[in-house]
Amino acid sequence: MIEQQLSADLKDIKIPETISILPVFNVVVFPHMTFPMEVMGDRALSLVDEAMTGDRLIGLVTTKRQPEDELPKPDEIYHVGTVAAILKMAKSDENKAQLILQGVSRFRITEFVDGKPYLMARIEPLKEREAKGIEIEALMANLVGLFDRIVKLSPFLPQEFGNMAKTIKNPGILADMIATVINAEVEEKQKVL
Repeated sequence: MIEQQLSADLKDIKIPETISILPVFNVVVFPHMTFPMEVMGDRALSLVDEAMTGDRLIGLVTTKRQPEDELPKPDEIYHVGTVAAILKMAKSDENKAQLILQGVSRFRITEFVDGKPYLMARIEPLKEREAKGIEIEALMANLVGLFDRIVKLSPFLPQEFGNMAKTIKNPGILADMIATVINAEVEEKQKVL
């Protein structure tokens, strides 16, 4: 199936120099996370349709205010976001589309590009720094222990999240997974991103 192929090939995806930008409000999307999203409106659907006919990649950036009918201005969005692959799409009759997305990579917007009814930007992918050593392992063990306590004390978090965190060996993926799950302000999550 195409979604399994995309998941397996996420490491091999070539991030384009220019990408369509879909602003999202009150949520920060992290790499490696799979999540559903509903998009609506002519501008957003046009962006998704074009991505589906191409490489199926879109850039997700968080807006600093509730979006309205017009495009957000450059100072109204964070300039670090996540490239996401569209794994599945289903359109409805009400000018909406349901998407299953998977975060691929962080990026920084270097310049906005005109020419489309939606935001387009030149981007630079942000590489994850390799972090290894005894200190990193100790920090990860401490983080996993604290997160496990949070999960046990929270009635709304599935207990499996604690077990899942224990299996993650990459410090960046661990930090992203925990930042995705915990209840924190958007600004705090954006700092982690």
